[in-house]
This record gives sequence, structure tokens and C-alpha cells, in this order.
Amino acid sequence: MTGASAGSGFLAVDSGGSGLRAVVGTAERGPLARAASGEPVRTSERGIDAGHFMARLLPLVRAAAAEAGPVPLTAAVVGAAGLASLGDALRAELPGALARELGVRRVALAA
Repeated sequence: MTGASAGSGFLAVDSGGSGLRAVVGTAERGPLARAASGEPVRTSERGIDAGHFMARLLPLVRAAAAEAGPVPLTAAVVGAAGLASLGDALRAELPGALARELGVRRVALAA
């Protein structure tokens, strides 16, 4: 989609047993693009595998961002099944990974 707002964009992520879904949008225009994968994120002895989460998420976000047009992603909200009991590694690693890979400055995590 061309002509997307050049202002602040958001990334919304839903991760659970049925897979991973991502939405890119702006507050002004709402959701602009969606991408999904039917493969769930792995869990390990550390809980939700943060490395696998990012490996699955980045291609989805890049595809959605390409469709959405020039939207700088400044905020992300991530809902992940099991985050309350299995999310220690994800809570520790995800904000830095999103900042490093996508430029996201604010992250909200929810179970």
C-alpha cells in the first residue's frame, strides 16, 4: 500500500498454539497489512524460545511492512500464549531484539 503515513507505526503480534500473526499499521490509518504463519513458536526448558520467536516473526513483519509502505515501527504489542508462566526468556530478550532488528522503541507484552 503506497501513501502510508510517515509517522509512527505499530506492530501487533499474536503468538499461540495455532501460529504467529503480525499486523503493521498506524494510529491514524489503523491496520495496513497482515501476515501469518501456521507454525507455533517453540518452547524449551527456558520457556518460549525467544530466538525462534524472532526467526519466525521477522519474515512476517518484513512482508507486512513491504505491503504497508513506509511506516517506521516505533511501538509493538505482543500477546503470547504462555507468557505468564513460560515467558521469562521472551520478556528478557524480545524488547532488545525488536529494537535492534526493527527500530521499535516501546514494547508491551501480554499473556
